[in-house]
Amino acid sequence: MFGHRYDRAAHWLGATAITTMLCALPAQAQPAQEADYALPAQELARSLREVSVRSGTSVIAPSRLVAGRRAPPLRGRYGARQAVELLLQGSGLRVAFVGDALVISAPVAENGGTPGPPADSAQSQAIVVTGTNLRGAQPTSPVIVITRREIDRTGATSIDQLMRTVPQNTQSGVNKENSNIFRPDQDVTDHGAGLNLRGLGQRATLVLVNGRRLAPSSFGNFVDVSLIPISAVERVEILTDGASAIYGSDAVGGVVNFILRDDFDGLESAVQAGTTTRGGSEQLQLAQALGREWGGGNAMLSYEYRLENEVLAGERDFTIGLRPGTFLLPRERRHSVLGALEQELAPGFRATLSGSYAHRDTERTLFQSISPLPVGVDAQAESFGLSGELSYALGGWLFRLDGNYAVSDTSQRQTQPGGIELVNARDVRNAILETGLRADGSLFDLPAGPVRLALGAQARWEEYRDAFRSSSIAEVVRAGRRDVQSAFAELLVPLFSRLNRRPGLERLQLSLAGRYDRYSRTGSNFDPKLGLLWSPLPGLDLRGSYSSSFRAPLLSEVTGAYTAFYLPAFFLYADPTKAPPGSIALFLQGSNPAVRPETSRNWSVGGDWSPAFVPGLSLRFNYYSIRFSDRIALPITRVTVIGNPAFDSIVDLSPDVAELTALVAGAQTVLDATGPGFSNGGATPSDVDVVLDGRVNNTALTRTRGFDLGLHYAFAAGGSEFWIDANVNHIIAFDDQLTPGSPVIRSVDRPYRPLDWRARGGIGWSRERWAASLFVNHTDSYLDDRAVVPRPVAAHTTFDLSLSWTVPREDDSWLRGTRVALFVENLLDNDPPRLVPDPGSTTGLGYDPVNASARGRFLSLQVRRTW
Repeated sequence: MFGHRYDRAAHWLGATAITTMLCALPAQAQPAQEADYALPAQELARSLREVSVRSGTSVIAPSRLVAGRRAPPLRGRYGARQAVELLLQGSGLRVAFVGDALVISAPVAENGGTPGPPADSAQSQAIVVTGTNLRGAQPTSPVIVITRREIDRTGATSIDQLMRTVPQNTQSGVNKENSNIFRPDQDVTDHGAGLNLRGLGQRATLVLVNGRRLAPSSFGNFVDVSLIPISAVERVEILTDGASAIYGSDAVGGVVNFILRDDFDGLESAVQAGTTTRGGSEQLQLAQALGREWGGGNAMLSYEYRLENEVLAGERDFTIGLRPGTFLLPRERRHSVLGALEQELAPGFRATLSGSYAHRDTERTLFQSISPLPVGVDAQAESFGLSGELSYALGGWLFRLDGNYAVSDTSQRQTQPGGIELVNARDVRNAILETGLRADGSLFDLPAGPVRLALGAQARWEEYRDAFRSSSIAEVVRAGRRDVQSAFAELLVPLFSRLNRRPGLERLQLSLAGRYDRYSRTGSNFDPKLGLLWSPLPGLDLRGSYSSSFRAPLLSEVTGAYTAFYLPAFFLYADPTKAPPGSIALFLQGSNPAVRPETSRNWSVGGDWSPAFVPGLSLRFNYYSIRFSDRIALPITRVTVIGNPAFDSIVDLSPDVAELTALVAGAQTVLDATGPGFSNGGATPSDVDVVLDGRVNNTALTRTRGFDLGLHYAFAAGGSEFWIDANVNHIIAFDDQLTPGSPVIRSVDRPYRPLDWRARGGIGWSRERWAASLFVNHTDSYLDDRAVVPRPVAAHTTFDLSLSWTVPREDDSWLRGTRVALFVENLLDNDPPRLVPDPGSTTGLGYDPVNASARGRFLSLQVRRTW
């Protein structure tokens, strides 16, 4: 069944490997070429990135050396090395060519101190940007980077709060406020928070930490990012394009990679406390980091504690008919610990080890319409991760052997004091173990520079266990495991660069990538990616890419745990009068061992422009189109569908008795309602006249297209520095289809769904020790079409303010290294737009938690000290 795709993948990867063995040659340093620069005074890391982009030269700068440093203005025409030297003036840092890259290092220490790293060691520390396996390469897909400084400006105390500020991330699916809405895809069990790029679902967004997978939470349908301590994050890289050719399964809507701090030297203590002005959501966050550097190595340990109280319906006047004690936001308490160790064992030979642990308790109270008694929902989430890597740099190549283990345990208890003491309980475990070997380096030189290759192989084991019990049902366990083998390669071919540029061709490079993944349960996939980067003018980069991606079925979707119902056939007909008298139907519901991987076709075009005539300005544009097919979904939202041509693909009017017998035998539960009053009528497979397969299946299709706009402008005036930022997402179309014959549903601009316009912009000012910023967040208006007559839902705009005072760590006063910051979220305390209850209901949240928040104005104060 998989032979044709396997052969194609094997031939492609085999040819790449042969090319590597025959052509691998060390790259040589190239002569310097000049470029025009007009950079303002700004963060050193940002200036170095711009020099790298404009010159076409990889600039390798360990974050511990450039973090927190400022660069002077740079104006004029310089070679890459000269430009970097001017930026480093007065910093004590030095720069040198290592192969074809510029490497920044600390100077040799005085009095016999430790010298800078050797060439191979320095090359091994080159940064791998999200979206490529090649060190120092610029991906041909759009990447949004949130730096540590930008994180600090938001005042966010959790990753889910931070990611709410990214317009490309939709809150539909699992987030803490969504626990109060009920939809087929709302399957949260632990009050966590997932990410949802492009609105394609949290299962279609790959979440990484330091480039490695985490164990998913709940039913395996999302990675709980709220367990990642925000104080330990150095930056966030968001790839908004398909990337299965690089990373494998799940990278359909994109990839979010959290890069953790691992090279901090000293002590850092922080406390942040806040509350809303309407009551509720009181927060306390404590963080402590300890880091140490020594010759050839470093270590870091960090701890974070976070407490947040609930928000009650009685504290918000926009809720409709809810009992005052209903929780709009849960009560939460979390502990997180992270550790990292890195050591150079020999010249060019390095070892890294990192570990993490997090534990969260949440509580929530809700009321059901059938009982006046409250239902308490207590949930716990616990995660553990351990990863390591051995790397060896030789002749411009870097070889890496890595391993990663991650486990996630989630549990939930629903109790009703005064009623049924235990309503239900669920315990879920997800675990992964993976190991891999990869290498990247230069093959041979073209006139434009070295042709570079990355290739590797991985093996991964996944495990899932779900145990459910209630007051009326004994414990039901669903479990499964599988293994995954993968092989991948990526090739970067420079056609034009600073070495052989000509008018209209400052730079032109082609990238090719492919990955083969074989799953023990669901078969194999081969996904290619083609990318092109073209710079027709200095400072202007145009890019385009085409790729296929996939999402492997969840283990919970293929465990085979489903229920078979014997029912009177008229009960399932769209027109009950057309059911043959006395006929019996078999209705199947649950998971499906026959589901296949979901697949997508992604393409995007865009560009980045930093015009020399406007120093400090950079503009970003990206257009995308995604066709996401064979989506695994419940094919029906109601059971009365037999006779409707749109659902013929899941109806069998002439079932085979042998197949029916196998289906019934494979069901975890068999229920019979064919007797009088829907009692047990003793039906058997031979009595069945029609089958309705309502199990999850590969029936759904999603098509979406849109564009992103970005702007950053930094300049100095009157002794102060200013910046302007903007990030805009517009969805042109978002169409869903549950089955091949069903109607197309426009899924944008509807309640609990993505909106066509989302934007965040900000302005900032800094002078000496003071800094201030003001952000605006906007979501567009839309129609609530759940009623016969659609109702408009207003646009929503909020403002966030921050003010900080920082004493540099190099200052001589006793306050050196201290930062005090005040944050105001939703400055004007705007209510979320009003959303009336579902048709037929008299109570409701009164707002859409996917596109707004009930928190209201939130004030917080942070004090941080670096020792």
